[in-house]
Amino acid sequence: MDTTPRHIHGLVRLLKAPTDPPSAVGPAKIDIANDAWSDASFGTAKKAEVLVEWLLSSLGRDGKRDDKVGGQSLLANPKYWSLLHQTLSSSASAVRPLRSWLLPLLYRTNLAGMVRELIALSHVPDVDFDGVYAPARAVLATLWPLAKKRVTMDALMECFAVVLGVSVPCNDDLVWICTTVVTSYREALGNFGNKKKLYTTFLSTHMAHWIRTLSPSTGSQLVSAQSSKEDPSLKTLKQLHDAFYHAGIDTLFSVEALKQPLAAFLDALSCACTDHGLTLLPRLFAARLSAVNHYRTTLFPSASGSGSSALITRDAVRADTMEVWEACWKVLLRDALTMESGVREDAWVALVGILNVIEKERLYTPSTTVRADSQTAALHDAESALIAARGFALATVEHAGQVCNSNDMSIVTLAIDVLDILARIEYELVGGELQRMLGAVVGLPRPLSVPTMNAIQRLLSDLLDYHTKTRTVHAYILTLLTALSSLSQPETVSSQPFPVRPHDLMLSPLRSHLPSLARALRVALTPSQSAELGPAILEELLRAWKAYTSERDRSRLGGKKRKIGDGESLTERQANVDGTPESKCHSLGVAFAHVARVSGTVLAGLPPNAYVHDAHNPGVAWDDVGKLGWDIAWECIRRRRGERKEVATDSEDESKKKKRKKRKREREQQDPGDDALGTDDVVASAALRFLYDIRARLIRIANSPIPVTLGQNDILGGIEVKELLSVVEDEGTTPELVLGIIRTLFAQVSQTGGFQHAQAGTIVKTSVDVLIRDFSPQSRWCGSSAALTRENLGVALLYVLADLWIGVIDAVAPEEVLQKFTSLLLSIRLEPPLVTTDELDSQPGPHCDISPRNILLLVLRNAQFWELPNIRGAFLSFVLKQTAPLSSSSLLPASSETSGPDRFELVRASEVYTLLMYVPPEYFTRTSRTELLKRAVGGDNAICSILQGANDGRVLESPQKANAGCEMDMNDESNAGVQPFRELCFHHLTIFRAFLYRLGQFTNGLDYTTSRAYVEHLLQPPSNLALSSDTHTKETLNLVLFHLSTLFRAQNPEATTAVTSILNSLVAAQPFSDLSRRQSWKHVLTRSVVYRLIECLREHFTPGSLATVIVSALKTLYETSAPIFLSDGQELGADAASSLSEHVKARSYALSFAGWLGIDVTGSVTPIGIKLAPMIMRSAMHSHSLPVSTKHAKTCPGVLALLLGELRCLPDISNSAYLETITALYLISGTDMEVRNALDVQVATASGKLSVDNFAQLLSVIAEGIEDPGLLVDQCKNLIHLSTILLHDTPQGTLRVVQTFVTRCLEAFTGQPHLYGGSSDLKEHYLELIAKHCSDRPAAVRSVDLGSIWSLLCKILSGSTDHDSTTSFAIFHSVVSIASSLVRLRRDIVVHTLPHLAFVLHRLLLIIRRMRPQLGAKQSKLVTGTLPSWVSPSQPLGVAESRTLSRLLTAFTVKTVPRTHTSQHTAIAAESHKAESLAKPFAKHVGHVLLAYIDSMNDPLCVLPPEMRRELEPGLFSLCEMLGEYNRDALMVSALDSGGKTITKSLWREYEKQRYVGRG
Repeated sequence: MDTTPRHIHGLVRLLKAPTDPPSAVGPAKIDIANDAWSDASFGTAKKAEVLVEWLLSSLGRDGKRDDKVGGQSLLANPKYWSLLHQTLSSSASAVRPLRSWLLPLLYRTNLAGMVRELIALSHVPDVDFDGVYAPARAVLATLWPLAKKRVTMDALMECFAVVLGVSVPCNDDLVWICTTVVTSYREALGNFGNKKKLYTTFLSTHMAHWIRTLSPSTGSQLVSAQSSKEDPSLKTLKQLHDAFYHAGIDTLFSVEALKQPLAAFLDALSCACTDHGLTLLPRLFAARLSAVNHYRTTLFPSASGSGSSALITRDAVRADTMEVWEACWKVLLRDALTMESGVREDAWVALVGILNVIEKERLYTPSTTVRADSQTAALHDAESALIAARGFALATVEHAGQVCNSNDMSIVTLAIDVLDILARIEYELVGGELQRMLGAVVGLPRPLSVPTMNAIQRLLSDLLDYHTKTRTVHAYILTLLTALSSLSQPETVSSQPFPVRPHDLMLSPLRSHLPSLARALRVALTPSQSAELGPAILEELLRAWKAYTSERDRSRLGGKKRKIGDGESLTERQANVDGTPESKCHSLGVAFAHVARVSGTVLAGLPPNAYVHDAHNPGVAWDDVGKLGWDIAWECIRRRRGERKEVATDSEDESKKKKRKKRKREREQQDPGDDALGTDDVVASAALRFLYDIRARLIRIANSPIPVTLGQNDILGGIEVKELLSVVEDEGTTPELVLGIIRTLFAQVSQTGGFQHAQAGTIVKTSVDVLIRDFSPQSRWCGSSAALTRENLGVALLYVLADLWIGVIDAVAPEEVLQKFTSLLLSIRLEPPLVTTDELDSQPGPHCDISPRNILLLVLRNAQFWELPNIRGAFLSFVLKQTAPLSSSSLLPASSETSGPDRFELVRASEVYTLLMYVPPEYFTRTSRTELLKRAVGGDNAICSILQGANDGRVLESPQKANAGCEMDMNDESNAGVQPFRELCFHHLTIFRAFLYRLGQFTNGLDYTTSRAYVEHLLQPPSNLALSSDTHTKETLNLVLFHLSTLFRAQNPEATTAVTSILNSLVAAQPFSDLSRRQSWKHVLTRSVVYRLIECLREHFTPGSLATVIVSALKTLYETSAPIFLSDGQELGADAASSLSEHVKARSYALSFAGWLGIDVTGSVTPIGIKLAPMIMRSAMHSHSLPVSTKHAKTCPGVLALLLGELRCLPDISNSAYLETITALYLISGTDMEVRNALDVQVATASGKLSVDNFAQLLSVIAEGIEDPGLLVDQCKNLIHLSTILLHDTPQGTLRVVQTFVTRCLEAFTGQPHLYGGSSDLKEHYLELIAKHCSDRPAAVRSVDLGSIWSLLCKILSGSTDHDSTTSFAIFHSVVSIASSLVRLRRDIVVHTLPHLAFVLHRLLLIIRRMRPQLGAKQSKLVTGTLPSWVSPSQPLGVAESRTLSRLLTAFTVKTVPRTHTSQHTAIAAESHKAESLAKPFAKHVGHVLLAYIDSMNDPLCVLPPEMRRELEPGLFSLCEMLGEYNRDALMVSALDSGGKTITKSLWREYEKQRYVGRG
């Protein structure tokens, strides 16, 4: 058979042959079709139609036939799809209209079956997915829109089922195909009549696949199949996932499906969720609720006919939804939450999600308030289900609190969320179990994870909010105390240690709950409740104390010795090996600590008179509190020391003393060691903290000169203080108790007037001794007293004393103690250690741990510390003592024979200057200030001397502990990470010079001879130094320039001699020689000094203000720059960026120096800036990485400075060429922010020194660039920014030039579409230019400019259909700034354009309104169409913008004087310069402005939040004042409807309330 067709009939005959290929040795049909299509000579009008018909019939054949070529399906053959795509997209197929011949073919083709098989290919291995799905997508994009209307619903359901079988599409084109099919299914479903059949089929066949596809595991794969965030396929995958979900929801919750029995749906859902989890259940619950709300009138027809149909229908919807909840609980959730069956996290997640829906939609109604009897039973069952959920959640939390090693705390977090949501749904659901719930959540083992902690805090906050609203905070507090008193430790407390101590509140939820509790007391507690709450709290505290003491005594009695058979003795307490008595006793002690902490916070929050038994005798206030607290503390302290009763007092008689001694001897014969856990110390510390919290708040009763105390027990005598101090000195006392006692004793001292406590000195001395004994520089403290150990007790004591009681120490501490405390405090090193904090800590801690360095910084930054005279004197004495070795080093030649300090003394003295950097200079005495300056100079000299001869490998062995009042041994192990010698010396050298510069600015204590010697020393660094750090170089330059400036201003012969000597040193250094090669730091430093010297002379001095000798020396220094002008810089080339940059910089400074000296350089200097600038610009334009190449980033500012310098110093050059080059260089190079900032500095420095002609030409060049529509947006922004800088500091005599330039720019901004219709960034730039011009130079604003300004502002404020994604707040503030400046400063010309101003204000008031949420598309379009393009509807203007607009409106009533340049002394000029306001002339236009506010308030689609209205009130009241009653009535009659009239009346009433009427 001939396989080469000659005509169309031959082609048809070959394609319809019964076999493929038609002949045994010939090509396949698809190859014949491809050859025919590609053969241009085979031209026929219907070739494309024949091929399309054959391809569709081949691909759409029934799947029953085994139509394969080489064992491969035709649908998997890329050739078929590629050819079909070519024929459909070719112009050959457009001979006839596509629909005319393609639709009949599609009607005969099973396109749905073809798509179904195409999607199923994703499971077939060895298929070229890219080759198949890419052309198939293009084909279906043409065919599917034409054929989908003829596809049956059953076929679409089959396609949808196949799509569900594709778990994660492997190809972007396949994703598109699947999305198209699912979307078509949803569209057809809306028009399908028999939805009940689809619902039944979906439940029985496709439900499980649908749940699997939407399950979190598959869904996460579906959404994150592509990892790249820039991949656009992520959006397509998300669309497919959403299409899956909505298609299933539309099928399951149609109106016909909702009428079906719920049991069938739940059975199918139960079977599906068994395999794929319950996490989808909340979304299904919310979707069903939304569908029921949508079809409520159809589902509940009986409710729609009654009078109160809305309420009845709402109740019916609630009852139906709660019935669904009850069914879900019984069928799906209850068994999954059972502990015995294994806890499923997905069930807890589903429960939280459903309860969230119930809470947000307010679905729950107590069964006692239901109107219809038919709904009572259903709601009662739903309520029972909620109560059962509460029981499961409580049991889960309690189980986690009983066992420390809970397997999964995420379940506990979800259970707490369940309790929280139930409390928000209806408090009565959890109110009956409040005590149990509080005890469960507070008793969880710590440390808790962040999600668990946040969940507990939310629960406690919601519970407290409810009790605050219902004024039952007192009941909540008592319940909380009862729950805390019954806390028990987990069962494994005796077998494994806790990571966090049980009584530690630092990581407890109560820590953040206590401040909220205190605020609630101040807000919601009534006086009667306050009077009752105090005694009730004391009863709870006493009950907790008695429970602890009874268990402690029982444990002690159970531990007495008893005899056994052979005479051996064994204690019952020891026989109890499981540790239960100790565990229970410790649990009760921890419970008491929690109760005491909460009780202290609550009692401290009560008013001072809330617990006074006798109002006429304030001395007995709070007696019971002090008595109970001190009784508990004394008993625990004395019991630990073996004393049951109080110590003998002076008033005790002899009989009581004998009885006390007898009981003491009996007690010593018993076994005292029954407190292995130190619980008595915990309880005593809690009692002291309880008293301290209350005492800290109740400082003084109003109008009472007597300090508030907690009764007579709270006043400690000498014997009690001595006893407490002995406990503090005992090393066996727990650190927590030591801190509590010291804090209490200092509080006792602070309560006495003027700190005149009898034992104050002893208290401070003992405390400081304990601090020195236990202080370790390497320790850290997390801030919790329960976390104290012997290692960090010193840090805790130092923090408490330095933060709270530093004033007490200054007032009462003896001089010796004060010296010890100050020496210890200042011995802390401020330099951060080389090792990590975790390696230094004795225990792990969070990042907020308190370190000695933090404490020292806290003290040095505390203003109170520097106001304390005694501590300040001790501080200065310590500083002078430590820095004394530096006095042996001097710069002067006469002292050269004096030996300098050794390295140990040098480093220790140098570290003191790090502390001195934090000292305000005013607090140094004059003598100490002068001495410290001289010693700093000596230290600088000593370090440089050591660096001169030091080897690079030498390591400094400096002590890690300084002398704290006594000699301390060095810790050899702490030197392992000490800095190398050179690095440490550089650090101290930088500190010395920074201190000298800082203190020298306050007062210069060095004489001229020393200043000269020190500057020469700074200019002669050690010879073997490489380039120094930037910080060291900066401090050195600052110091040199400071001394030179001081000597310049001295104006005496000695200073002149010193300056001349320094300048000669600079000349001898030849700073401008050999710029092309790498040089030493000395050479670089000298050249930098010369640069800074030129800047200083140019800004602060003139040649006439200096001595002739100095000017001559400066000219000699200038002559050293001659080698610079001999080179044109081009031999360096564009690649030698560093050398070129340095050459350009030196040349520009030399030209500036010549201009300052008045030297004519016209014939001696060749201009090279005009040659270098094009080279730099070409480098910037050809840079591929950045707008400006990195290697030329430092060259651009130097070239610009050189161009400006040559323009100023060389009169023979072409000014126009230079100005154009300057503009082009800024235009191209200014796109990089770092480079542009440097360019701005150069322009700002040189702009005021340009000539009038050059300035005018430069502005003309910039204006031409702004007007050019072909200029890029970034370049246009650069030109506008350049204009802003130039107009900020203009040369004298350029007023007309500036006015002409501004007028030209305004015309361009208003008339050029690429400017007024440009991007928001561009608008920000030119509005900033206009705003600064109006505010900085208001006299330059002309009346001809106002028309352009108002026109531009109206265009910017006009509505737009396109909006930016984010709002540009800067545009709004710039517009308001322009209008405000003109109203305040140019009233004389604004008065002629008031209608335009009124329109601008009208638009400003309109755009601050906000669109109401949940508007439809058309409604949203109506509102957004009135907003400008730079306002995003999703980010409206806020309160700050309302406040700014209000200030503008109030400016109309402020009397101002216009800013003009007129000098005419005429009557008209005098009249125009009177202080007046625009209130009277603007009164005619106020109505139009006020109408914008009324329309915004009256618009049903918009809203103005109350906070914005409050900010607008001052401006609106100013408008009302200008409007007047007559104009108000006219406005209400002519322009307002009823709503507008109501708003106007309300506004006017508020205005009348605050209006001053002349009375009082």
